[in-house]
Amino acid sequence: MSWRIVLFLIVAIVVISPLVACGTVQRVTLPVAQTLAQDAVFSLPARGDKFVVLTIDDAPSSRTDEIVALLLKYGATATFFAHTDQMTPGRRDVLEAAVEAGHEVGNHLPVDKPAWKMTADEFHAALSRADASLAPFGDGAPPYFRPPHGLYRPRLMDPALETFGYNQPLEVLGSDRRYILASFIPWDAGGKTNTDDPEQNEKVARRYARQLSGNLFPGAIVVFHDGEAGGREARLAATLVSLETFLAEARGNGYDVVSLSDGIARSADRQ
Repeated sequence: MSWRIVLFLIVAIVVISPLVACGTVQRVTLPVAQTLAQDAVFSLPARGDKFVVLTIDDAPSSRTDEIVALLLKYGATATFFAHTDQMTPGRRDVLEAAVEAGHEVGNHLPVDKPAWKMTADEFHAALSRADASLAPFGDGAPPYFRPPHGLYRPRLMDPALETFGYNQPLEVLGSDRRYILASFIPWDAGGKTNTDDPEQNEKVARRYARQLSGNLFPGAIVVFHDGEAGGREARLAATLVSLETFLAEARGNGYDVVSLSDGIARSADRQ
């Protein structure tokens, strides 16, 4: 093992210990992250079943319908982690149609604000507001929570998550899991895809998707980003490019791309 990998592991441990970052662990550090963050889900046990879980953060946007169309094109399902204050009537209709088509919606709080900086009362109020907005979806949105920016503090958040049922047992993992994180760095959210040069943004987006696809493993959870708030229109356009590249590469490599609930069900079927 090279000193660079050792250093990377040390840095990952330092970052993950007090504040666990969603998807900020590459495959090499995944066992470390899983040991340190035992309340979090980074991946699912595939047990020989070749699937990966697709999660999409910061929905909905003016282009969520394009994301849903891509998923249909490639026969994929996804879990959209929604900022509920973005669910204007038209955008909510898109998410409702997505749920009808087999996708699902999880809780990403009302806005893209670091939840770990909130007080316990502020977090409780934000979770409650988002939970109420998601309740009408289908028979009720599944109790999946991903903290904005992927950072969490159990002592701050656990009481509210338990109050609203986000500590449901996941038998395929052996115990309760409150936080849905991911297996890989979500590079599509970075500034390199949010420049004034669309051609460069698309180039980076395709490269990211190919790198991600080349490192997939069965049961991995991956993250892409919807959402255009805060001047992220260019990033969102690039995400559409990277998402299609990823879907095509994953299918070409024999992977089914599924939502979190679909992945959990497939894991359970193979127990």
